[in-house]
Amino acid sequence: MKPLPGEVDLLVIGAGAAGLTAAVTGAVLGLDVLLVEKAGQVGGTSARSAGSVWVPNTRHAPAGSDSPDQARAYLKAVLGDAYDADRMDAFLASGPDMIAFLEDRAGVPFRAYPHHPDYLADAEGATLNGRVLEVPPFDARVLAARFRELAPPLPEFTIMGGMMVDRTDIGHLLGATRSVRSFAHAVRLLARHAGDRLRFPRGTRLVMGNALVGRLYEAALRHGVETTLSTVVHGLSIEQGTVVGATLAPAGAAGSSGPGNGATEVRARAGVILATGGFSRDPALRVRLLPAELGEDSPLSETVTGDGLRLAGPVGGHLTEHETNTFWAPVSKRRRADGSMAVFPHFVLDRGKPGVLAVDPSGRRFVNEAWPYHLFGQAICRALREHPGGTCYLIGDDAFVERYGLGSVRPRRIGLARAVREGYIVSADTLGALAGRIGLPAAQLTQTVARFNALAERGSDEDFGKGGNAYQKNLGDAAHGPNPCLGPVTKAPFHALAIHPGDIGASAGLTCDTRARVLDREGRPVPGLYACGNDMASVMAGHYPGPGITLGPGMTFAYSAARDACSRVTTGSEETAETRA
Repeated sequence: MKPLPGEVDLLVIGAGAAGLTAAVTGAVLGLDVLLVEKAGQVGGTSARSAGSVWVPNTRHAPAGSDSPDQARAYLKAVLGDAYDADRMDAFLASGPDMIAFLEDRAGVPFRAYPHHPDYLADAEGATLNGRVLEVPPFDARVLAARFRELAPPLPEFTIMGGMMVDRTDIGHLLGATRSVRSFAHAVRLLARHAGDRLRFPRGTRLVMGNALVGRLYEAALRHGVETTLSTVVHGLSIEQGTVVGATLAPAGAAGSSGPGNGATEVRARAGVILATGGFSRDPALRVRLLPAELGEDSPLSETVTGDGLRLAGPVGGHLTEHETNTFWAPVSKRRRADGSMAVFPHFVLDRGKPGVLAVDPSGRRFVNEAWPYHLFGQAICRALREHPGGTCYLIGDDAFVERYGLGSVRPRRIGLARAVREGYIVSADTLGALAGRIGLPAAQLTQTVARFNALAERGSDEDFGKGGNAYQKNLGDAAHGPNPCLGPVTKAPFHALAIHPGDIGASAGLTCDTRARVLDREGRPVPGLYACGNDMASVMAGHYPGPGITLGPGMTFAYSAARDACSRVTTGSEETAETRA
């Protein structure tokens, strides 16, 4: 660990999207910022994510398509009694400002997905596009040697040894033999990646969450944020009830804060912002806050072990729990060559497409496969409670795997043979034989698939409503009719993939106010202490209105925290701080 400054204006702990947003905001406003990350690279779970940022009413929303009142109506419909009017109003007011600030002041561009419905598309106030933002592909070569400090995406989200692709790229790669435009796009991607591999350990054309984190990190470096990696925080420094800094040490150093153990106290004039990613990978907190059906494996960063909660506790911070303390997704699991467990989230690529169904341990359908992944993950959890010790499966035929892939198996059956050898996918020539290999009742599975095929022929899922609204249709295949989400399972061999409930981010977190200030049990702000990202109790309170409802509020409240901290070292106006930039 390089020598640390003895004093800064703002100390940000955690370098995911929220922490980076706080650091960039503070630096642009003229503060001396130190960004602390306990891992050896920045990015955390954000770098592994899809990178969607859900913020209504930004400049990127089509004119006249949205309004604050419409967004409130939608959120009230989805959250019900969990709707927190004060904090939600703060999010809706500051979210568009955060996006404009990052674009205009920090040079971090965003764009809206051309078509991305809200997840509960039938609810009052839902929109078809405009609320879901992403950053454009990022050329990480501008980071030069510091590119190595950016955490990679999940390997399962890359191809050809580290090349990132998004849904647009996948469409062009699959259509390269049928379209001149797609062929040209594919050639450019492959040529760029070949050049990258001569100089870098992975591709430098970044998309999704890696692009978001990469752009924020580049902005942080450009605006003078000092970053220290592989550094842990032993505790916060308190004077007369106010947080005035923290004690830092190299990761792996002894726990004492004494100077003999390499620990350094860094004072923070404006305050400390906690953005450590939440509690999700802490074993004890998983047992306490999450259902047993979830298990230990998770696609989240290994570093999100509740550091923010532990640091805030001694100074009065406390946890707000929700009806569900995490956000969910169906996941499949596969052992990697290095022995680590790959946990693959099933977001958009397979389950909503025509030609696949989900069955519970009894061999019956139990869920609308095109439901939002949060609801799908919860449905698996309920199914496992009814069938303890059982497993749920996605069942598809060979035509499905050829066209869409299945889990980490790519379209055109790329990787299928190896997946079968490893047991990740189980295949058989008949449904009865498949049932025998995965331990399901053969007669029931055959009956379930026959019923599903009859519904598919009619194009209407009378049992679960697959393909019944705009969001679900967006997951399907627009070229398939009459229902883009519904197709028969008829072509042998048949394939089964075990799916499990998975967690993709904490909802429970520190109790905070509208300015991201950590509150004590009496509802009073802890002076000098803020929390954002998954360290803060989610304003969505365990509900999932749309893609990016962790990143959008996380980055918004990070922006608000940095602005409020800035006011603590000025004469009370933001303008005074900005004159220092």
